[in-house]
Amino acid sequence: MKKIISLNMKIIIVIIFLSCPTIGWTCECMSLTKKDVEEISKTAEYILIGTAIENIHYQDSIQKNLNEEEAGIEVKFKVEEIIKGNLNSKFVYLNQFETGNCIQVFKFGVKYLIVGTKINQFENMRPFSKDSLTKGEIFETQQPPPNPPLGGKTINKRKCFNIEKELVKYWNKIAEQETVLYTNKCSSFYVKSNYVEYFFNK
Repeated sequence: MKKIISLNMKIIIVIIFLSCPTIGWTCECMSLTKKDVEEISKTAEYILIGTAIENIHYQDSIQKNLNEEEAGIEVKFKVEEIIKGNLNSKFVYLNQFETGNCIQVFKFGVKYLIVGTKINQFENMRPFSKDSLTKGEIFETQQPPPNPPLGGKTINKRKCFNIEKELVKYWNKIAEQETVLYTNKCSSFYVKSNYVEYFFNK
């Protein structure tokens, strides 16, 4: 049992490290006022309430190990209520590539309100692959561009500087058929938080 837990944690640490190339910096989210929420609600494409139900990864073994932790970063999200946005499905896929230390770890079964920005496509900017990890090659992370603004418009191409190319390719396949949304710790909230009340009492 200890070995299984250790393996799970190692996988999660690797994924978090690759999603957070700026380890050592803190995430600073602005404190939202009711007025802020009114402005965000005007520009945001998607405001949804729901729960994360499973991790998304192209390797089944890694996906299984991550799901056993009952939490995830890149997840399939079951939509229970649409505050804003057009959806033809009960599910969206949440992506946080290149988010730095502002990643949101979604706990399965916990309700969140997310402000999402649609991603049409991902673009791999560096030759980092699964083989690089297997061979133990040294991979120097790069500082990615700033995160998209809260409530921003559709991202036609999300540039990926520190994500392995197989994972980028996998997410492009998802984006071809499903709604993929970018969000992070600053744009996703526990339903019971005070901020969520602002979205209903605009």
